[in-house]
Amino acid sequence: MRRLLTFAPPAGEPEETVWVCDERSCSALTVAGALVVLREPDEMVVFSPDDPGTGDGTVVPLPDCRSTAGLWDAFERICATVGEGDALVVDLTYAPGPLPFVVFLALAYVRELRGATIERVYYGHRPERTVTELPVHDLTPFVEVLDWVNAVQAFLGFMDGSDLARLFAGVQDRAHREGREPLPRRLKPFANNLGRFTSAVRLSRPTEAFLAAHLLHERIGEVEEEIAADLPPLRPLLDRLDQVATFASDEPALDDAMLARQRALVRYQLDHGLVNQAVELAREWMINLLVLRLGCPAERWLERDVRETVSRTVTGAMLARQKKPFEPTVLSDRFEAFPDADGVTAIWQAIGDLRNDLAHCGMNEQPKSVRVIERRAAAVGEALARLA
Repeated sequence: MRRLLTFAPPAGEPEETVWVCDERSCSALTVAGALVVLREPDEMVVFSPDDPGTGDGTVVPLPDCRSTAGLWDAFERICATVGEGDALVVDLTYAPGPLPFVVFLALAYVRELRGATIERVYYGHRPERTVTELPVHDLTPFVEVLDWVNAVQAFLGFMDGSDLARLFAGVQDRAHREGREPLPRRLKPFANNLGRFTSAVRLSRPTEAFLAAHLLHERIGEVEEEIAADLPPLRPLLDRLDQVATFASDEPALDDAMLARQRALVRYQLDHGLVNQAVELAREWMINLLVLRLGCPAERWLERDVRETVSRTVTGAMLARQKKPFEPTVLSDRFEAFPDADGVTAIWQAIGDLRNDLAHCGMNEQPKSVRVIERRAAAVGEALARLA
């Protein structure tokens, strides 16, 4: 249902006025009257501030808006008028005091809890002097700023780029519908790369994550320019997305720089609660490190035989220290010549133990607790830094 939420005007306020809204005009006593014609709501709800009455569903009294308790009561009453899945058109022209702020919070609340859609938020300009036509300001973009803040936080804090992708795509689609020139063309590809980066981090695909970060870093400036036409204040916010530049690389060659990026990605995964992924990547990082330290050809670092040989080498060293039988490899003597061979072996064993416990989801006789897993995973991250 499309529902118009508005506020009752003060006594004696309205006069017949031509209201200009979305480049259309309508003559009415109030902005709400014009919106009934221009937006065609299925139902209108009128909030009546400082009204001790009981209301009838269409008129909703907000008895005491001068106290904190009264404002909470107003918040609940406003939210209660919104049904599941409603499309809302909101008129704040006559909302007094702090009520516009309360309404903005209520809109965010009902959108999450009731699945409501915020179609438009309006405010009608009311100058003291008499004019022929009065503008109705569209405040909807200010609601969208909150959406962008939350979406950027979801991306940076929780590796969730879905809301950002939706917002970027929405700006580009809206610009095309309106025939704006120049048309934005980078927003959807940029959104796709955001999704690619988050998925690659979640699935421990470092090379793909680094390439996505490279493309994001390369195009952030163009995207900021295209988004500025809709929401100019977003530029500083979008600059935060460029934090991924730490991982930016389009070079898949194994070298010290790649090792540093991969180790930073392990830390990044741990910081975002991706413990399984961090432990898996830490193991592969150890193999990459040893490929270089054992003198294997760097260009062959992805070959199965090379990685298996390195893995069997360090596993054999671990078994030797446990006084268990093992089969040496062609690299075993070279490994044992390392001055930190014992330390490397201990880290390899710690990663293996942790990885095995995670893989079995704690379904064994002596499962590690969540706190122990988190603590040991953090210790692994610190240990990798010492090996660099």
